[in-house]
Amino acid sequence: MLKEFILFIKYPYTAGVIATIWLGSAVLLAFNHDLPLIKIVIINMVVSVLIAAYGFGSKTNG
Repeated sequence: MLKEFILFIKYPYTAGVIATIWLGSAVLLAFNHDLPLIKIVIINMVVSVLIAAYGFGSKTNG
């Protein structure tokens, strides 16, 4: 039952990739204040949903 609630332990690579995307974008925004914040957040959201759909999908029954 605990596995159902804590996805980042069951799928550490998918969660790590999503976290890396968001942290990398935050670093880019910290160094370059001229970047469009809203566009970067929208891109991150779309990519995160796509990666989560593939990575957290129930492709295995284990």
